[in-house]
Amino acid sequence: MEVDEEKAKEMSQKLRKAEFDYNDFLDQMRQIKKMGGLTSIMSMMPGMSQMKGGIPEVDEKSMDRVEAIILSMTKEERANPGLLNPSRKQRIAKGAGVDISEVNRIAKQFDQMKKMMKQLLA
Repeated sequence: MEVDEEKAKEMSQKLRKAEFDYNDFLDQMRQIKKMGGLTSIMSMMPGMSQMKGGIPEVDEKSMDRVEAIILSMTKEERANPGLLNPSRKQRIAKGAGVDISEVNRIAKQFDQMKKMMKQLLA
C-alpha cells in the first residue's frame, strides 16, 4: 500500500493552482482501488469503527461507473472539464453505457470537489 510521494506532491501543486482535471480524478480513484477501496480506507481511520451504525458501505460498482464515464471522454475533455457541453455529455453517456443524468451528476460532483479543494488549500 504505497502512495507515490512524487504524485502526491504534483497533485498538491495542481490543487493549489486549481488545475485539477478528470485525469487527476481518475488517478485518485485508481489509488483508492489499489489501497483496497474506500471501505478499507475508512476502516483505517481513527474513530470510524465507533461511528453509529459502523462504517458506511461504499458502492464500489459506482466507482467503476465513474471510471467508465471518465474513460469515455476524449483526452481533451479529461484535461479541460469546461469543454463538456450537452452533446459531448450525451456521447460520453452512450460510450459509458449510462444515462446522461449520471454524466451530469459526475460533472457536478467534480465541480463541487474542485471548489472544496480550492477552499481548503486557500
